[in-house]
Amino acid sequence: MKELRKTYLQDFRDSWTLCAHCGTCNARGPVIPHNWKELPPPEWTSPYHRCPSFEHFNFRTYNAQGRGILAMRVFDDKDFPLSDDLMKAVYTCTSCGVCSDICKATDPLTAIWALREELVRRGAELPEPLGKIHRNIDQTNNMFGSAKPVKMEGVPTEGEDIYFAGCNARFTQPKVIQAVLKTLKAAGIEAAYLGEEEKCCGFIPGHDGQTDLLEQQAMRNIETLKEAGCKRLIVSCAHCYKAFTVDYPMIVGELPFQVVHYAELLSQLIKEKKVSFTKRIEKKVTYHDPCFLGRHCGVYDAPREVLSAIPGLELAEMERNRRWSYCCGSGAKISGICYPEFGNAVTKERLQEGMQAADHVVTACTTCVSQMSRVARNEKMDVEIDDISTLAAEAMGIELP
Repeated sequence: MKELRKTYLQDFRDSWTLCAHCGTCNARGPVIPHNWKELPPPEWTSPYHRCPSFEHFNFRTYNAQGRGILAMRVFDDKDFPLSDDLMKAVYTCTSCGVCSDICKATDPLTAIWALREELVRRGAELPEPLGKIHRNIDQTNNMFGSAKPVKMEGVPTEGEDIYFAGCNARFTQPKVIQAVLKTLKAAGIEAAYLGEEEKCCGFIPGHDGQTDLLEQQAMRNIETLKEAGCKRLIVSCAHCYKAFTVDYPMIVGELPFQVVHYAELLSQLIKEKKVSFTKRIEKKVTYHDPCFLGRHCGVYDAPREVLSAIPGLELAEMERNRRWSYCCGSGAKISGICYPEFGNAVTKERLQEGMQAADHVVTACTTCVSQMSRVARNEKMDVEIDDISTLAAEAMGIELP
């Protein structure tokens, strides 16, 4: 089993010497300064507003370049003071991945993740409420510390196809669980759902530096899913999807089951004519690409294929979409929770952008739904936010509680 801290640290040290400090990762110039290929502008030039924390704090310490320099200082000085200012600079990174998508040479996120793991190793006091979340995951196997998730009656708990809902859906969005299970059943897939036996994927500790806890959850989940007979894992949370498809293989190697996002599976079922949308939905919607489904995992087309197949639905793109999609403000559930004023400002900017395209935002991540819905409600913004599963269920004529 690999130790992620050593992996990220080595990747960082190997790459950071290549940084030319050009500033492209946060505000300056095209991604390919000497564009000798005839690429359309969206492919080679990024939007001016690209790094959420840099745009908010307007100080270089809060972008990839500044954090890389900070990481080098910390690693080179064993007595570097672990101040609140240091922690804020490090943990306001949303891990959205724009900087790493721009700069393939240095992959700046490896510097940030390696630095977080080093801070944990040195005993730094993490921003609240990360410590509580870690204890909840370790003791109750969910980030909220809740005793039991919402029950789903009549759903098998074992099978070759298993739906992994994630903490947000299990405790705050049971409608998404109903939508996923019912739409799949209508398409001929009787997916099982572990319910109380499902365990947090460990995404948060994996991204805030407590990678031992991520590794623990990886082993727990893999064992539980193997015992339940899993051959294909269906995931609807982008964070869980990234954990299973990117982080877990770094820890254990090849997984003993296939992992697919719900939107990917639904798109395939539509192409196979196993899904029939019987109800017209006369709406204009815009799709928000979750950072951890899009940039981190490369899933862009499948959700759009699902939306485009719904009769009556008009899909309008936001100005920043696909690889340049802006963060929802959750910030890997870390920066949004620890620094809510910052997270809410990012969310508000993203929602305002969405409202310029349509009055209905659809996404494929329960974390994005939770973050955007809360801010829209608190800010009294006139915009609907839905998970793609509930919209699909509506188009299939499936009633949800």
